[in-house]
Amino acid sequence: MEDDLISRLASQFEAYESATYDARQEAERARDYRDGNQLTSKEVTELKRRGQPPVVNNRVRRKIEWLKGLEVKQRTDPKAFPRSPQHAEGAECATDAIRFVCDNNDWDTIRSDVYDNFLVEGFGGVEVVHEQGRRGVEVALRQYPWDRLFYDPHSRRPDFSDARYKGVVIWLDEDDFLAENPKGKAQLESLYTESRGQETHDDRPSFYHWADPKRRRVRIFLTWYKKDGGWYWCKWIKGHKLDGGQSPYVDEDGLSVCPLIMQASHVGRDNERYGIVRDMFDIQDEINKRRSKALFGISSRQTMGVKGAVDSVTDMKRELAKADGHIEITAEALEDAARVGMRPFEIIPTNDQIAAQMQLMQEAKEEIDMLGANAALAGETGESASGRAVLARQQGGMIEIASLSDKLHSFTREVYRHIWMRIKQFWTEERWVRVTDDEAGARFVGLNRPITLEEALGKMPPEQAQMVAMQARLVPGDPRLQAPVGVENSVEELDVDIVIEEVPDRVTLEGEIFEALMKYGPTLPPQVLIEADPVLPQKKKEKLLEMLQQAQANPAGELQTQGMQAQVAKTQAEAEKTAIEAQRLASGY
Repeated sequence: MEDDLISRLASQFEAYESATYDARQEAERARDYRDGNQLTSKEVTELKRRGQPPVVNNRVRRKIEWLKGLEVKQRTDPKAFPRSPQHAEGAECATDAIRFVCDNNDWDTIRSDVYDNFLVEGFGGVEVVHEQGRRGVEVALRQYPWDRLFYDPHSRRPDFSDARYKGVVIWLDEDDFLAENPKGKAQLESLYTESRGQETHDDRPSFYHWADPKRRRVRIFLTWYKKDGGWYWCKWIKGHKLDGGQSPYVDEDGLSVCPLIMQASHVGRDNERYGIVRDMFDIQDEINKRRSKALFGISSRQTMGVKGAVDSVTDMKRELAKADGHIEITAEALEDAARVGMRPFEIIPTNDQIAAQMQLMQEAKEEIDMLGANAALAGETGESASGRAVLARQQGGMIEIASLSDKLHSFTREVYRHIWMRIKQFWTEERWVRVTDDEAGARFVGLNRPITLEEALGKMPPEQAQMVAMQARLVPGDPRLQAPVGVENSVEELDVDIVIEEVPDRVTLEGEIFEALMKYGPTLPPQVLIEADPVLPQKKKEKLLEMLQQAQANPAGELQTQGMQAQVAKTQAEAEKTAIEAQRLASGY
């Protein structure tokens, strides 16, 4: 049975390689274009033979880096929303737990790496798994580059939700492989004899299909596949199963799930995945070739003259190439030209051809600049405009990349959802997470924290607590007071009441409202400005309002009130500056 499974998985992988060959070749080309490798060796040789400079004006990298920078500016934090008011506190704990996992795994960097593959090659992926750490079970995020991923080639959906299998290719040194599989020496030797290659999934710089006999490395496959309505996994090499079984991960309903989350930016009619660089190939080639042609035309001269007008055509061409070149025409040529009424020698003007090349090159640059990022999206209005006007133009510019952004946010939400499912499944013991979103310092949130009887009595109204103590005949120091009577923030009980979403960046319109209120200055009470400030965190607002209340309630505290007003004025000035900066960086979300 195991041999049949490995044979089937190997056949599936080879079917993937065969079906996606052209798409993977295009993805490799897209990465080369992004990196500036846009001319083949054959093209460079031909250009040099013609005397043309091999020019690369890399507009693709600029476009990709701009979109990646936009993603950085639009980063968001996960937030859990309660489905009912009584679960509001639990939702905050879930939010803190998910953010802890994201910070612990440097999620922002991982998402940016996936987005880079998303834009260039067309798809990327992250695995949300668990691993044993020093403090217990940790939720881990493993990002895999596009060339380490494979999938069911019959899948048509951008999120691969209809794929029957997905997997990862991993290269291991022989020593590491034998440390995990002490009896695998014979298996390796049989694989070293097979050496046909495919560039995409092979180990750089050597290209071998199942193993690399030169560097003594082996390719291991981790395949997640559907069977009998559930997900299973298998870790294998060609001809041998290393490990496997049913997926250890379940969703909110207890059904097995695949932890490998993949997302594509575009899907073609043949189910191939591709990025936005596909639309830039021809335009980028045109820019490079027209620039090379224009440079060649500027530095070259076409001549016409009577035969024998110059002693040596080669010497004449050499002199023309010099900035201070000098050409001598023979007297015989002057006499012959005068008899037939023509010039003995002249340079043919090619300005019209050069101007045409430059004009077409400029049009190509404008065309590629309009793909994805444009002036409106960048907030370049060309004139002084209010923040609201800039925001309106940016929202219009966002339409062109709305599809890309929507798929990225769908991928992000799915990762958050899987993080929460791993937390619910594996964080069964008491757990404290450190949250650093408070300006006053870090705070700690307890999950699955046992509540003692003493703590439970302390949370009751005094009369009710006294009645319970009398009924149970409790006295100070009673050991029963330390007995656990419940669990606070039980993770297992929270998931059905939590919906994972993303928190959008601050709305720029709020900043405009605050800016308008600031024009009234001292005529408005400080409380109004504090409440309207879109930059101050809520807890900071509450603290300032509480200090104002205390100062105003104390008639003898006039100096304290004045000091408080000065602090509020300073805070308002800083907030206004930050709000204006936020408007400038607003992305339209």
